[in-house]
Amino acid sequence: MVFLFVLCFILIVIQMMITAKIEVEIINMVINTQTKSHINNAYKMIFRLRIWGKIPIIKFTITKQKMRKIQKTINMQEKIEKLEKDIWQNRNKIDLKFWEIAKELRKAILIKKLYVNLECGTENAFLTAILVAIFSSILSMGISSLQVKQDEVNYKIEPIYIDQNFIKIAISGIFQLKLIHIINIIYVLSKKGGMKKYERTSNRRSYDYSYE
Repeated sequence: MVFLFVLCFILIVIQMMITAKIEVEIINMVINTQTKSHINNAYKMIFRLRIWGKIPIIKFTITKQKMRKIQKTINMQEKIEKLEKDIWQNRNKIDLKFWEIAKELRKAILIKKLYVNLECGTENAFLTAILVAIFSSILSMGISSLQVKQDEVNYKIEPIYIDQNFIKIAISGIFQLKLIHIINIIYVLSKKGGMKKYERTSNRRSYDYSYE
């Protein structure tokens, strides 16, 4: 009887992990190179952990005010410099694992809602037009490579001819990541030696299932 109870408990935990999703909601984030802080004060990032894909059990919100408090208690510049140093020292391993991680991210991320409004300008009108075309292609290919609810995605890229160099991006959206894929990405990052440069890997995973 005890064994059966333990077995049922383990199966429930496994099912919860397989179906668990981390949801990130971005609200009114604006990145503007013309402003001093570059990121607006009114944005919010809401993180939720959902079990069985729907039931939220953990939720916390990040605002610019909270980020400032964190920066006061943690030496962010020192952390960033250390991270850059670690990346540079392990650049060969990171390069070898890049495509495997990118493949996992493509399966992991679901875009539930997305609104992007990008404005850019340069001192040269022709260069501005070229940049708009490049940004449009990159954004279109990036979104199409992920799992997307097409009717919930809206993006616009506009050239601004004001004889200044600037980029302004307004972003709102909801993104979901399956916990099982995140665990697998952590495993990929932690593997010693990584992949061989020309090693072929299967696209199949035992948990390769649809969001629907």
